[in-house]
Amino acid sequence: MQDNELKTEVSRCLGCKVKPCYKACPLGVSPMDFIMAAKQNNFALAAQQIVAKNPLPRTCGLVCPDRFCQKVCIRAKMDNPISIPCLQAEMMKRGGYVPLQLPIANGKKAAIVGGGPAGIGATYEFILAGWQVDIYEAQAKLGGAARLIPEYRLPHDVLDMEIKRIVDNDRVNVFYDTKIEDFKALNAKYDSVILALGGTEPRRLGIVGEQYCVPYATYLMNPQRFKGLKICISGGGEVALDCAMTAKKNGSEVVEMFVRRRRSDMRIMARDQQELERKGVQVRELSSVTEIVTDGKRLNLNVVSNRINAEGKAEACVGTEQKLSGYDVVIQALGAYYPQDKVPEKSVIAGDMTGSCGTIVQALASGRAAAKRVIDGAA
Repeated sequence: MQDNELKTEVSRCLGCKVKPCYKACPLGVSPMDFIMAAKQNNFALAAQQIVAKNPLPRTCGLVCPDRFCQKVCIRAKMDNPISIPCLQAEMMKRGGYVPLQLPIANGKKAAIVGGGPAGIGATYEFILAGWQVDIYEAQAKLGGAARLIPEYRLPHDVLDMEIKRIVDNDRVNVFYDTKIEDFKALNAKYDSVILALGGTEPRRLGIVGEQYCVPYATYLMNPQRFKGLKICISGGGEVALDCAMTAKKNGSEVVEMFVRRRRSDMRIMARDQQELERKGVQVRELSSVTEIVTDGKRLNLNVVSNRINAEGKAEACVGTEQKLSGYDVVIQALGAYYPQDKVPEKSVIAGDMTGSCGTIVQALASGRAAAKRVIDGAA
């Protein structure tokens, strides 16, 4: 963001006393306050205000959707809401990070299973309260689902730097490539254990031929493996967006997103809608894939059109079935979940395991909240 662009954007803030943007932030960051600091060119203060609440502040600024602080911005009633997430990322870029000030250790020790955003949020809360933390991560790096976000949206060096700031100290030990199977034994070793295992199961289409689909996480971890000239993506959220943009970057000529509801219902930002158009991604709104068949070389789809009924739900329209052919890859991009029947009894859980987190900022807030309940003796 150029100096003149930054000056123009921060000048638009009305300084609302009720701070709707603060109330809408899952982590309790106050955009009005950091924007006021930015108006005085005090970017260091602005950054301090953000990082005091958000363990991954620039990461969130780069990828946060517009349905939290930006959605409730009163400026929207006049013209357009302030681009708060972009400003947050810019404040961190200009203002920098202050070193963590950790209190004297209190002798308590927690284990966190899963080093994604929820696990990082819990770690942050614990170490600020004087706890020692051991993180058990099944992969070779921390970051969890955040690492599936393509570089064009979230440079991984930014993610790495912000995670390092939280875990690179004498209060945190990280055990990489470590999968925990015996949670009962782990509980016996610590004052508290928090499970933040993420969404381990992709949400399914429930259709004939679903076995031909590639789950979005599998695709985003290694998109080079699934190259094709014609790609189908079932889903209309951020992971579907990431799959579509990655496919285009990898040279796919035809990329089609099948969105069950209206285009206006897609849970992506307006700027992402524009980017889909610029890249030539076809969004088939009010469309659902009902069957996938193969001719041995390509995948063919049976598709139906939907309508939004009086209850606001999408339902298939009888007589609108059609066949579409010639797809090289079909990607299932409906998100993921953790099976509730597999959650160990009496466990403290956070992030996607709760079933109520769909964004990094929500996962961070969930992790912090879970750790705070433990610290306060409520969990």
